[in-house]
Amino acid sequence: EKLRATQPYFVLDTEGFTQEVYLKQGISHFYTFRLRENQPVLRVVPDGCIDYLFSFTSDGRMRAYVCGTVQKYEEISYAGLQEVFGVRFLPGVHPAGLSCSMKDVLEKKILMPGYCEELSKESDFYQRIRVFLRYYTRITHEEPEPYGKAALVESIRDRIYATDGNARIADLAEETGYTERYIDRVFGEEMGFSPKTFCKIIRFQRTLEFLNYGAPDSMTDAATALGYFDQAQMIRDFKTSSGVTPYRYLKLITYGSYRQRVHERQTNNESVKQG
Repeated sequence: EKLRATQPYFVLDTEGFTQEVYLKQGISHFYTFRLRENQPVLRVVPDGCIDYLFSFTSDGRMRAYVCGTVQKYEEISYAGLQEVFGVRFLPGVHPAGLSCSMKDVLEKKILMPGYCEELSKESDFYQRIRVFLRYYTRITHEEPEPYGKAALVESIRDRIYATDGNARIADLAEETGYTERYIDRVFGEEMGFSPKTFCKIIRFQRTLEFLNYGAPDSMTDAATALGYFDQAQMIRDFKTSSGVTPYRYLKLITYGSYRQRVHERQTNNESVKQG
């Protein structure tokens, strides 16, 4: 099953969070939320994704941003954002038509003037999805197939993704026929971080997904199943990425009614496209 990278604090710290699963064209899902009054920052965790954020103000203005992944837990200022419509791409996917690399947007929020301006006329979440897909599909059809280094990065990304972040770099080298040093350099040039870091991000996201279903019978068994060396490594990596231990996270999503706050459904892709 494809990993739908999550930002749990987007759910816990905002109002009216809704998401629509898509899983096509490199898109994980669409989401929307409203920031609470006097909320200066949002807590953000590593997800390996690029997000497009569209901010709508009460006077009808819209701004579009491209946002890169963080590499550890951060508290980021989203001053000026009120109502947000977001598009999250699958981990490691470079959106069609984006002129810069993932490295260029790493840990940044960059304004995209004029991007998909038709969205400014819509207020309904599902109509915004349809408008975005019409716009993005046109761009996708114009995008050339990856080749050379881009194709290599894509194959490494897909392998890491398929193994839930438990791929060994030595195995990647053997499968691709390139040296570990070359793989590390080429991947870093495009992504802004190493394959090993991407593995850690994907493993962390799988851990989030696992914990979102409830407390495991044994945290030690969970750590082993998720590919960690031991429970201590899992707790250490999880706290670096989320700001809290797995035990504290379980309390947060329980008391914050995380699962009840996520209004989610699987998109009927054709009906969304055709509107």
